[in-house]
Amino acid sequence: MLMARQCQNCGGSLADKRSDAKFCSDVCRVGDHREKVGRAEAIPSGYEIDKLMRDALIGSNDLNPQDEHDPAKVREAFSEMCRKFAKRFA
Repeated sequence: MLMARQCQNCGGSLADKRSDAKFCSDVCRVGDHREKVGRAEAIPSGYEIDKLMRDALIGSNDLNPQDEHDPAKVREAFSEMCRKFAKRFA
């Protein structure tokens, strides 16, 4: 007797999927991965950084381009850039 294969995330049917499929959709596959890595939803930042500010922070070497989505690192980079500006022009 054959057992019906089920999605590892939602338990849905895998009847129309490849024989080695583990998930019924991309949504389930990504959702399962996010649960495993501990990030189910995007982290709300409460701020917006536009292209000009991003370029200024990166150009001043206060922000690493890889850290532009980390609110704490962006705040620190902005504070450091402001301190440098104030020191230079005050």
